[in-house]
Amino acid sequence: MTTLINAHNNWARRAPDERFSSVADLHAAALNYKNAARQTSNLPATRLEAKATEDGAVVLNGSMTETKLTHWSFGQLAKIADAPAGYLQDLPAPLAADCLNNGLRKAGGKVNLFYKMDDPTEPAGMRTLRALTSNRYTRIWNSDITRRLGELEAEGPWQPAPAAFDGSRGLYLGDRDMFAFMVDNDRRIFETGPAGGLSRGFFVENSEVGAASFKFTSFLYEFVCGNHRVWGASEVKEVRIRHVGAADDSAFRQLEAELVAYANASAADDELKIQRMRRYTLGKDLDAVIDTVMGLRVPGLGKKMIEAGYDRAEQYIDWYGAPNTAWALAGGLTQIARDMPNANDRVALERASSKVMEMAF
Repeated sequence: MTTLINAHNNWARRAPDERFSSVADLHAAALNYKNAARQTSNLPATRLEAKATEDGAVVLNGSMTETKLTHWSFGQLAKIADAPAGYLQDLPAPLAADCLNNGLRKAGGKVNLFYKMDDPTEPAGMRTLRALTSNRYTRIWNSDITRRLGELEAEGPWQPAPAAFDGSRGLYLGDRDMFAFMVDNDRRIFETGPAGGLSRGFFVENSEVGAASFKFTSFLYEFVCGNHRVWGASEVKEVRIRHVGAADDSAFRQLEAELVAYANASAADDELKIQRMRRYTLGKDLDAVIDTVMGLRVPGLGKKMIEAGYDRAEQYIDWYGAPNTAWALAGGLTQIARDMPNANDRVALERASSKVMEMAF
């Protein structure tokens, strides 16, 4: 068992205009980004030129039309110029532009410029550069992903994550990346005891501008708290696709295949796995459990921690069952991890609990 914080991290950092209350609204925003997009391909990097504006900003004039830079595209431009972006951002705009141009004159290869038109109906309208990428980069459109999420929601049983403290539903989109957290609460697995069973969930992450790979993460979980930490996660599986080659087709097919298979999977398969972990005894008593688990030689999982996990499992015997099983001890360790203030210690113990569960297989 482990705690997943991907959704929590997005909940904690996203600006208000990057939060969406429904998949339909998320898709509409992603579609607006796509409809406003323009691209210049195969432009020699040496033709890029940075300019300082009168108001102290650095803009790009690489294709003869003045173009605003985002924080992300400025960093990509600096990388092409082989210059440290953080240092350049602290310089006066004229000096930063000179430094960039010095590097750009030496740059090799060709790049693709990815724009957002502030007014797509006006050919001469001001535009913003969202990304500079190499010719090897293949864009996976966020709107293709959000469209499929909308279809899944309409078909059932998938829905956005339970509302967080502020009403957020785990749906986020900005000019750099997107994130969606979806759950299936209609088909609870192993619905017994006060824990209320397990639910299916998944994350989908993507970036149209090269900030991250396409990623699909599926899992079972006990519950989601008000800040969108996912507690008691198990059976965590991740598919990652880089934005190169036929990535757009590959990602869509992968998303389609993974979600269809995951949504249609028999709950009985997951119940059998959990039943096996519930039945798998690590020893007849605490001492025997300690001997067995110590044999794993998992860092951070010493005698005192095993005793603490066993004791916690005993406190929740109606929830986990007998404390000497792989399922119960892993659950007890996970509960201890939840209370740890240090994130590294928490993650280490959660990984150790996963090793305990794996003993059942």
